[in-house]
Amino acid sequence: MKVLHVLDHSLPIGSGYSYRSRSIVTAQKRLGLEPIVLTSPKQGSDHDGRELVDGIPHYRTGRTGGRLPFARELRLMLRLASRIIRVARAEGAVLIHAHSPSLNGLPALWAGRRLGLPVVYEVRTFWEDAAVNNGTFAEGSVRYRVSRALETIVLRRAHRVVAICEGIR
Repeated sequence: MKVLHVLDHSLPIGSGYSYRSRSIVTAQKRLGLEPIVLTSPKQGSDHDGRELVDGIPHYRTGRTGGRLPFARELRLMLRLASRIIRVARAEGAVLIHAHSPSLNGLPALWAGRRLGLPVVYEVRTFWEDAAVNNGTFAEGSVRYRVSRALETIVLRRAHRVVAICEGIR
């Protein structure tokens, strides 16, 4: 069974997010599944590409650019949805596993609907709260409310939702 993982970023970018993602796909491979990784434009790749990491195909999505908030994110999501469709078709994926944030979840839902594939959404954190903690934007701001609304849409429309801990669930 081929599972397409849609990630914000992955190794060689080192972070807790990347290490958790690597653990999930390598465990799936040991179980006999066929994981495929697709990273968003936030990976920082200059162009679309494909590489093998530990025998697992990793597709990279080239940068989208843009500086205008909301328009930049919409452009990123449209680009990612298109890439999900192309990679899922090329690889014969039967399930899309999108890992938060909602900037990955929404494109996965759009692609899943177009391809007739189920989407599992994994919530690792509430990104709007993390942005407040990092000082990116204020609680209750327009960006905060939009981020929370998008996350809620993904959570309600995914075929299944996985939370990484009881507190998030």
